Amino acid sequence: MTVKLTTDESQLAQIVEWTSAQHVDPVDETWVPGASENERRRLAALGGLVADLLKSDLDEVPVHLLALPELARWLDGPRAPTAVIEAARTLLHSRREEGLASLYARLVSAKSRRTLGTFFTAPPEMNWMVERWADLHGAPSTVVDVGAGVGIFTAAAARRWPDARVWAVDVNPITLGLLALRVQLDFPIQASDSSTPGVRLVLEDFTRWMLSGWGGLGARRLILGNPPYTRLQLLAQDQRTRLLEVAGGLCGSRSSLSAIITAQSLLALGEDDGLCLLLPAQWLESDYAAGLREKLWRSRHRRVEMRLFDQDPFEDATVDAVALIVGPREAAPQPIVFTVSGGNDERVLTDRMSTPREFRSLFRAATRSDQSHPDTTVLAKALTVRRGLATGANAFFTVTAEEADERGLPKSALRPLIRRLFNLPDKVDSAVLEEIPPTRRWLLLSASEEMVASDPVLRRYIKEAEVEHGLDRRHLCAQRSVWYDLRREIQTPELIIGQSTQDTFRIVENPARAAILNNLYGLTWNERVPTERRVELLGWLRSDNGQAAIRSASRQQASGLHKIEPRALSQLAIPRKFSDFPG
Repeated sequence: MTVKLTTDESQLAQIVEWTSAQHVDPVDETWVPGASENERRRLAALGGLVADLLKSDLDEVPVHLLALPELARWLDGPRAPTAVIEAARTLLHSRREEGLASLYARLVSAKSRRTLGTFFTAPPEMNWMVERWADLHGAPSTVVDVGAGVGIFTAAAARRWPDARVWAVDVNPITLGLLALRVQLDFPIQASDSSTPGVRLVLEDFTRWMLSGWGGLGARRLILGNPPYTRLQLLAQDQRTRLLEVAGGLCGSRSSLSAIITAQSLLALGEDDGLCLLLPAQWLESDYAAGLREKLWRSRHRRVEMRLFDQDPFEDATVDAVALIVGPREAAPQPIVFTVSGGNDERVLTDRMSTPREFRSLFRAATRSDQSHPDTTVLAKALTVRRGLATGANAFFTVTAEEADERGLPKSALRPLIRRLFNLPDKVDSAVLEEIPPTRRWLLLSASEEMVASDPVLRRYIKEAEVEHGLDRRHLCAQRSVWYDLRREIQTPELIIGQSTQDTFRIVENPARAAILNNLYGLTWNERVPTERRVELLGWLRSDNGQAAIRSASRQQASGLHKIEPRALSQLAIPRKFSDFPG
């Protein structure tokens, strides 16, 4: 994740400007899938600058770097002028922990980094993890930095445990080259077959390397780091199949790559091994990670600790994070411990017999329920909460009214759509939607096979999507019997609420019965709730007390952003009087 610490803007700007001005061939798109051609050109130029820095500090490029063909090609880039070299040297020496991460983030946008999950850990979270492991479990003999990036965990491990062999594993040759530059200033880079302490570089997919490289590393091994936050849906089907196999049944098909890597790592631990990983917190409650949570809960002879960071430590990825520490196997049963950053309280659980359905609520000192709060009930008694539709190809399924007219798409295949709540009134009926300009009024396409067969415009639109873009082979689309038919999945809720906000969670009434996508949640009334109770409860949810309750149940992320999850919203504590209805 991109660090939030300040770097010298003039130095960064100088380096970015120089790389952008170089007319060089872009690096191979397989090295950094997802990056644009211009971004890959800037990365190609950066290789020459890294080579200049290594030569100026070490007189020559280390032979271990040149032994990796991809790194040797990358380092053979254009020579940088003295002023740019000095700017980079100053940035590197003065901001060693985060300077290179900030530079990479300037050269490759957050959107372009999603395919590889290349985001960088902030130093405070990294420092806590390394020191916590050292306090609890001492020094490992071998450390493996999973998805090493530019090396913040690699450098910290080499510094904290100077007698350890540290393996930096990453599939991206550019970040691995930056890591080499980062650590070469302080620690020796060793050949992979060396038995001496120091850093080794591994240019390989971690999940593949584990199958061949992990077994020969001896005992007292620690898997450390920040695994890639890639969603499996961004990967090809054959990759997803392989990854689910290495997870050993602990993760479902909607998992993130970080959850897969956690499962594979957990299954690979020997008795003296452990792991210490920074993960997106969704796995604490998502159905796809139920098997992973079960495995952790039932590892009774290993101390398991989870620390939820109370603010999102990342600037350009909307996730909150949790550190997961799994210690070596002990003779006696061990506890499972939950802590939250910013506080000193621990929740220590020694009874690990019955696995809870989810882990997030265990971070709270007390849970909200009918039993613990006799004057309250939960929102699910009155409203069903569901996430909106995940189409699998929004650019195809969602069009503006203007685009639909230009293409001649039939009105029978289009549904009114609310994509965001910004600038909408508290009640949206058909008249409100019609007042929105055609360039901003969204529609959702969903057609049956019969409709497509009888309409040449629809046939052309769908054929173009299949032939030119392969949308019918995308993961979510391919799961449908007819990939473009969304009719069974469309949700037209009575109320709509946004996932996140810095202030007020807008709740919009939807008498227009417009559809919503999965960036919004739909709320549908229990049919037994009478009209007067609906009005009262909606008023309470919009009130200061209701908004405070929603914020309390939400997760706090970067820049004061609050994000509520469907399950947390369903279990929101509301005054019991709102459930006073027949049945």
